[in-house]
Amino acid sequence: MRNLSILGETAVELPPAHRLLDLCVDVTEERVFVLCGDDSATARLLTYDSQYTLTDECVLPFSATEQIMSMHFVMEREHVVIALASGDICTAGSGVEVVGTVDAGIAACRWSPDDEILALVTGEARVLLMTADFDVLCEHALDEGQEESVMVNVGWGTRETQYQGRGLQQEEEQSTQQEQSPEIQVSWRGDGQFLAVSFVRAGMREIRVFSRDGQLHSVCETVTGLEHTLAWKPSGRLIAATEKRAHRHEVVFFERNGLRHGEFVLHADTQRALALSWNSDSSVLAAVVDVGSGVCVQLWADRNYHWYMKQELRGSDIQRVVWDPEDPMHVLVVCASGFTSVRLHSVPAVAHVASTESNAASCVVNGAQVLYTPFAYANVPPPMCLHTLDARVPVRHVSFAAFGAGNGFALLLADRRTVVLYACDSGRSSPQEIRRFMLPGSDARQIAWLEAGVVVSLGASGVGITRIDDSDEVVTHVCPEHDSPLVLLSSAPHVERVLVEDARGRVFNVSLAAERLESVAELPTQCVEIDAVDCGELGVVVVGRTARNQLYANTRLLSPACSSFYLRKDVLVFTTTTHYVRFVAVNEGLITGDIPADDEAVVSEARRRVERGSTIVLASPTGDAVVFQMPRGNLETVRPRALVLAAVRQALDARQYREALMACRVNRIDMNMLYDYAPAAFMGDLAEFVAQVNEADLLNLFVSSLRDEDVTQTMYTGIQSQLAGEDKPDGTKPGKTTAVCRALRPVLQSVTDASQFMPTVLTTLMCEKPPAIDAALQIIAALGQDRRDAALTYLLFLSDVNTVYDAALGLYDLPLALLVAQRSQRDPREYLPALGELNALPSEEYRRFRIDAQLGRYESALGHLCAALWEDSDRWTEVAGFIQKHGLFRQGAELLADHERIGDVYVMYGDALAADKDWGQAAAAYLLSQKAVAQAVDAFVQNKEWRSAMSLASAANSGFGPQAVYDTARQASSVLEDHHLFGDAAAVLLEYTEETEDAVMLLVRGSHWAEAVRCSHARERSDLIETTVRPGMDAACESLEEDIGEIGEGFAAKVERLRTVRLTPLSQMTELAGVDDSVDVMPDTASMASQFSTFTATLTDISKITGSTARRLSKNKRKAERKRVRGKKGSVFEESYLVDSLSKLIARVRVHQDAVRNLNLALLQFGRAAAAAHLQRVFAAVVEAVLQDGDWVFDRQRVLVQGDAGQIDLVDDVNAEGLPATPRLPKPVLPSNAWRISALP
Repeated sequence: MRNLSILGETAVELPPAHRLLDLCVDVTEERVFVLCGDDSATARLLTYDSQYTLTDECVLPFSATEQIMSMHFVMEREHVVIALASGDICTAGSGVEVVGTVDAGIAACRWSPDDEILALVTGEARVLLMTADFDVLCEHALDEGQEESVMVNVGWGTRETQYQGRGLQQEEEQSTQQEQSPEIQVSWRGDGQFLAVSFVRAGMREIRVFSRDGQLHSVCETVTGLEHTLAWKPSGRLIAATEKRAHRHEVVFFERNGLRHGEFVLHADTQRALALSWNSDSSVLAAVVDVGSGVCVQLWADRNYHWYMKQELRGSDIQRVVWDPEDPMHVLVVCASGFTSVRLHSVPAVAHVASTESNAASCVVNGAQVLYTPFAYANVPPPMCLHTLDARVPVRHVSFAAFGAGNGFALLLADRRTVVLYACDSGRSSPQEIRRFMLPGSDARQIAWLEAGVVVSLGASGVGITRIDDSDEVVTHVCPEHDSPLVLLSSAPHVERVLVEDARGRVFNVSLAAERLESVAELPTQCVEIDAVDCGELGVVVVGRTARNQLYANTRLLSPACSSFYLRKDVLVFTTTTHYVRFVAVNEGLITGDIPADDEAVVSEARRRVERGSTIVLASPTGDAVVFQMPRGNLETVRPRALVLAAVRQALDARQYREALMACRVNRIDMNMLYDYAPAAFMGDLAEFVAQVNEADLLNLFVSSLRDEDVTQTMYTGIQSQLAGEDKPDGTKPGKTTAVCRALRPVLQSVTDASQFMPTVLTTLMCEKPPAIDAALQIIAALGQDRRDAALTYLLFLSDVNTVYDAALGLYDLPLALLVAQRSQRDPREYLPALGELNALPSEEYRRFRIDAQLGRYESALGHLCAALWEDSDRWTEVAGFIQKHGLFRQGAELLADHERIGDVYVMYGDALAADKDWGQAAAAYLLSQKAVAQAVDAFVQNKEWRSAMSLASAANSGFGPQAVYDTARQASSVLEDHHLFGDAAAVLLEYTEETEDAVMLLVRGSHWAEAVRCSHARERSDLIETTVRPGMDAACESLEEDIGEIGEGFAAKVERLRTVRLTPLSQMTELAGVDDSVDVMPDTASMASQFSTFTATLTDISKITGSTARRLSKNKRKAERKRVRGKKGSVFEESYLVDSLSKLIARVRVHQDAVRNLNLALLQFGRAAAAAHLQRVFAAVVEAVLQDGDWVFDRQRVLVQGDAGQIDLVDDVNAEGLPATPRLPKPVLPSNAWRISALP
C-alpha cells in the first residue's frame, strides 16, 4: 500500500564532446567514477564528489571505442578495475596500469559482492575465477561439468504434458524462431557464494549456476524466448531474467536449483528488455526497457505475491542503472551524455483530512493504474482493490486533497507535467476524473492539492503554484532559487498548509497569498515523511521520520526506531522496529512529556504489540480503526484501545450515550467508563441515558459491569498520564455501584411501560452491595402471575437459586418460597415436607424462629423465640439451650430483662466467661444474677481482686461462715503468691487470718523488709525477726551482690569486645558482608533474573515463588535470625548483637537500684553498716561503668542487620565523623545515683 516517491533528482552532464561509457560508485568517500570518451576516442576517467562536482580527471591507456565489459571500484585496494572486451584488465587508482590480458578476450565480467573474486567468461566460452590480485582460482568450459543437484522430472503436471491450444503452440514456435542475442551475462548472489551465467548454447539461451569455487551447481529450466538480461536477487531467493513472447514481455524467476518460480508481465508497450538490476535490500527491481518511444527505467516492487510498477523514469538515451551498494533508495540512471542521481522513498498515499465524511482512502500506483480503496467502507486486501482507475500514462506521484472531506486526489504523470484531478463522494462510489491539465515546464516530481483550484508542485526549478479556473490557468513560481535543495512537498490538512522541506531539515510553509516560503520549523535532519498539527500554545508542530527510522516532533526525538507513523488531529500513531504501535496525545506533551520505552511487562493504553514488521497504512482520521500492512503484503484492521477510548470520550462529551455504550460493548471496554469519565454529568443524564439506550439487555449489561472502582484511574488513565510515567492510584470508589443502581432504579420505574425494564430493575437490586434480594422478591411478589414467573426466572439467572430460596424463606412468605423451590433442582421430597411442617406450626413467632434458625440468623431467631416464650413459658429449656449453643447471652439478657428467668441468663453468661478465663467479666455477670455469690467470689479471687472477693465473702448476707471466709483468704493468698504479688498475699493473711508467720515469710520473699519488721512487732512476734527476717536479709544480700558482680563482668567484657569490633572500617565490613558465612551468597551459576512471558510477568511476586523456594527462603530467614541472636564472633551480626546485649544489662541495673537501696536501709536498721557500705560500693562501680560507656555504645552505632537473611542496612545519614546522625537501636534510660545513701562511706 506504499508508493515510490522521488525525493530528489540531480542531473550531471559530462563535459562537452564527451560520451559516457560506464560508471561505478565509491560508497565510503561518496564518489562517482565515470568512464567516458571524447571526440578523439580518448578514454578518460572522471571523478565526481558527493555534490557531483568534477574533482579529478585522468586519461586511460585504451581507446574509447573499446567495448567496456565491466567497471568496478574495489574498496580495499581503492582503485577502479576496468575490463575490456579485448581482454585487457586495467586499474586506475594512484596510477593507471594494465594488470593483465585474457588472450581469448572477455565476453562477460562481474565482481563478487565482497570484492574478493572476479568472475570472467572468455571469448572461448570458458569460466575463469580470479582473486582480487588477479590470481586464477579455476578455469573450465562454460558448457561442461556435472551438476551437483540433478533434478528428476517425470513430466507429470507440467505444461509440456498438457494441451494449451493452437495459438500458444504457434506463439512458442515463433519465439523459437527468434534470433538470440549472443551476449553473455554474469550475476552473483548477494552473499557471494553462487553466481549465475546466462549464455546461448545450441541456439537456446541457458542459465547455469556455479558455486564460489567454480563447480557447476545447477542448470536452470529451459525457457523459450529467454533473453540475455540476468539479475540475482541479493537476498538470494530468486534469479530474474526476461522472456520475450510473441505478444508480451515477461520477467521470469528461477530458484537456485534451476526450477522456475513465477513471473510477471511487463507493460504491453515494452518492445525490448535491456537490463535488470536489484537494489541492495531486494525490495525494488529496476528494468531498463525500450517502449518504442524511447528507453525508460521501470521500478517494480512486489507485495502479496503481486508485482507493481511503482515508477517510470524517463530520459534521453538511457543505457543502464546503477544502484547504490548501501542506500537501497538511491539509484543512478546512466545516459550517453551524463547520469542522473535519483533518491527515492516508499510512502503511503492516504487521506488525512479529519472529517466524518472521509473515506479514509488509499491509492496504490501500478504503472498507469491507480488502485483505489476506501477503508472507511471496504477493506480490500491487495493486490485487489475496490476501484481500478486508468490514467493512461504511468503515474509519478499521488496526493490527496487537503480540503473538504479529503476524498479527492491528484495524480502527477510520468511526463512530469500532466496533472489529473479526481473527485469522489463519500461511500463506495468510484472516483471520477474532473480535470486534466499541463504544468509549465517538465521537471515536477511531487504535487500537493491544497484547495479546489490550487495545485502546488515541486521540481528542480523550485516550488510552483498553479491556480485553475474554468477559463485559463495562472502559474506563479515561488522562490525558484533556494539556498538548499528542496526535497519534499507535503500537504498538512490539520493546519491547512502545504509544507516543503529542504535538504537541511528546514520546513517551510508555501504561502499562497504572499507566493513565498515562510519558515515553520527546523528538524534536526532531513526527513522523508513529514506532517504537521496544531498543539495549542506551542503552535504548529512538525512531525517527521528520517530514512534511518528516527521520529522527530520539531527538534525532539520521539523514537529512534520508528518504522511508520500517521498523524491525526488528536493523536500521533507510530510503529517501532521492536514491533509495537505507540500512541502519543497531540498536546504540549508531544514536545515536553516523557515517552517511556517499550516494555512487554507493562500493559498500557499508550502501546500494544503488533505483528513483526507491521507498518501503518492509515489510521481513520475520525474513527477508531488503524490499518496495518504485514511484511508479506496482507492488511489487518485493528481498533486499538487508545483510539476506541478517544471515540468513547468524544461520544460522552456529546451526550451520545448509546454510541458510547455500543463502542464499549463491541471493543470490550469496561463499561464503568460510561460513569467514571464524568460522574456528575452521567448521574444528571440518567433519564437521557435510558431513553437513548432503550434496550433492557444493554442496560442489564451496563449495570452488571459496575464495580466499586474508578477505571479512569486504574485501567484507562489516558495516553497523557501513561506517557508521563505516573503511578496508578488505588482507584477504589466505595459505594459507587450501589449509588448508581439506586439512582437508576427510579428512572427505570418511571417510564410508561415499566414492565419493559423489569429485568434491569431486578439487576440494579442484585448488583447492589450487598445484593438486595429481599427487595427484589418483594417486587416480584407484587406482580401478576405471568409477569411474576418471568421475573422470578430472570432473578434465578442472576443469583444462586439456593440463595434466593433462603431469601424467600427469610421474608416468611412460604408460598413465594415454594414458587422458588419449584424452579430449582431441589427434590420435592425434601422441601415439601419442610415447608409443610413450617406451615403447620400454630405460633407465627415460633414459625419465624424456626425459619431464622434454619437460615443462621440466630439473633433474629432468638428474638422470635423469646417472644414465643412470653406466650408459652414451657419453652424456657429451649430458650436456654439456644442461648448457650450460639453464645447469645447479651442479646438474651436484653430480650429477657423483665422476665423472671433473667438471673439464670446471667448465670449462664458468667459460666461462659469463666470458661474463657475472663474472670473479671464473669464476676460482674454473677453479681448481676443476684444468685451466684460463691461463683462471684471465686471469680474475683481468680482475677486477683482480693479486696472485692473478701468484701463480698465477709458481707452479712453473703452466706459465708468464718471457715468459708478463712478458706477464701487462704485461696486468695495462694493465687497472689503464684503471681509473685507477695505484698498483697501477706496483706490478705494478716487481715483475715492469724497466720502471721506465713505472712512475714511472704514479705521477706518480696523484699518488703520494713513491712516484715513492722508486722513482727505489731503481732508481738519478735522471734520472727531472728528466725525469718535476718536470714532472709543475709540470703538477699548475698544473691544481690552475686548478680551485681555478674552484670559488671558481662558489661565490661562486652564493651571491650565492642571496641575491638568498631576498629574495623565500615568499608571492610561491607566487603565482609559478601563473604561471611552468616550471609547466604548466591552461587556463580545461579541466574540473576528469571525470564517471564508477557502473561507471567503480570503475576504477583508471591505467585512466582514455588513451594520449595518459599520453604528455602523461610528456612534461610530463620537461620539468619538465629545467627543474629547468637552474634557469632567475627560475623557481620556481632556489633548489633553486642549493642542489644548491653541494652539488656543496663535494664537489669535500673531494676536493682531500688532493691539495693531498700536492702541497705534494712541492714542499717539492724546495725550492719559495713555490709551495706560494701554492697553500695559494688553496685556503684557497675553504675559508674554504665554511665561512662553508655553514650558511646549507643550513639556510635554503624550497622543494623535486619531480620531478612543476609540483608545488611548500611547507615547513609552520617554526621561529620562518618557516624549515623540518628542511632539505629534506641538508647535505653541510663541509671542515676538517686539510690545512693550518702551517709555510707
